[in-house]
Amino acid sequence: MNIDCCINACVAYTRQYIHHEECPYCKEPQYTCSQKPWRIFSYLPITSYLQPFFQNSDTSTMVSYCHRYQGKPSMICDVFDGARYQALCGKRVVVDGVQLCHHYFEEDNDFALDLTVDGYLLFKWWRGGPTATPIILQNLNLPPQY
Repeated sequence: MNIDCCINACVAYTRQYIHHEECPYCKEPQYTCSQKPWRIFSYLPITSYLQPFFQNSDTSTMVSYCHRYQGKPSMICDVFDGARYQALCGKRVVVDGVQLCHHYFEEDNDFALDLTVDGYLLFKWWRGGPTATPIILQNLNLPPQY
């Protein structure tokens, strides 16, 4: 799904900004003189890829690996032994500045995902040619053997 955004990446023209024709922060126009957006953000919805894991009892059990994982003190054997994951487990989820009642990763159907991105110019680097951004999204809920 492609979403128009500010040329300076200040905002995506969604929700409260959907009817704006210039950025509310930097005041740059949303469109070029030929009515094309200056910048487009590609949104990749992942919900439809994650839902099937819960539609089958075998895969449903498999993706609860992180909830069942028991680490060994003072040893890092998995990403779930890491300090960042451990710190998040004790914190309440915050969305748009609002603290919710549940903690990160407290339910057996919560997903832990690792996102890795990088960007590079395809060609014509001296002219600011087109870029590509490889995206790797890893489902950490699966046991290491998968």
